[in-house]
Amino acid sequence: MPPFTGLVAYPITPLSNGGELDLASLARLVSSCVEAAVSGVAVLASSGAGVTFSAQERGAVVAAAVTAAGHTPVYAAVSAAGTREVLELARQAEAAGAAGLVLAPFSYLPLTEAEVRELFERLSDATELPLCFYNKPVQTHYDVTPGTLAFLAAQTRVAAVKDSMRRDNVPLRLAQLREAVGEDFSLGLSSDVHLISALPQVDAWHSGLAALLPHEFARLWAAAHSAASPEGSRERLLQLAREVAQTPHGIGALHAVARELGISTAMPRGPFGAAGAGDVARLRQALDAWPGQPAAGRPR
Repeated sequence: MPPFTGLVAYPITPLSNGGELDLASLARLVSSCVEAAVSGVAVLASSGAGVTFSAQERGAVVAAAVTAAGHTPVYAAVSAAGTREVLELARQAEAAGAAGLVLAPFSYLPLTEAEVRELFERLSDATELPLCFYNKPVQTHYDVTPGTLAFLAAQTRVAAVKDSMRRDNVPLRLAQLREAVGEDFSLGLSSDVHLISALPQVDAWHSGLAALLPHEFARLWAAAHSAASPEGSRERLLQLAREVAQTPHGIGALHAVARELGISTAMPRGPFGAAGAGDVARLRQALDAWPGQPAAGRPR
């Protein structure tokens, strides 16, 4: 399977009560994703709060995920505010066995088109791994254009894009990107609420909730690409995704969901906030919709 295609699950990075890495819990999350036959696991991106960890910690996360994943590809997010740090993280992830790298281009100020292109050129010179352009226009104030994506597809190791569905006219956007990059390029989408609502038939779904409820998401992905009816699990997942999206601190919400599912983790490191008591109650109520769900932290 080409890199960055299929259902790609983005796990949280579990923490101990002291705020240190809980690699054993991470390994259980990854193993559950493998058991559900997801196509790949991506660590240290937004769901994994990668920017809150040191380079040494990020290396430990990648190594633990690779070990737990076996033959399932592990992709590592290497986003950082400076090019030097991005390149160091990339080399470290490659040495740890990552199958590809995910990069959201950002810095203290919004980057220009030329700066984004140069960043990916530099990264392509530093690694042999395929790259996924993580497009986060709301957060980075940069929205990749079809022209720049075409340039990167032709001149660098960028082989995929993770684009947000939080935009107007997603079908037109996909058509423009496909015309720009050709068929041998993975067009992937993110935003769990939109994925579950629309069931887009694209090359990849990129999902944080999929790492916590991998069996449900795997069935939904399969149903979206067949004649099967996903309505039961779809409605349950949509309710939960909406509750997560409505929580002011999305990463905190994912950690709260993980705890409700029996996954050992503290809340994320600052500056990311924890889910409040009312938020946790709403998330718990949404999860009660399937008491027997074989989620990442529950026995099947």
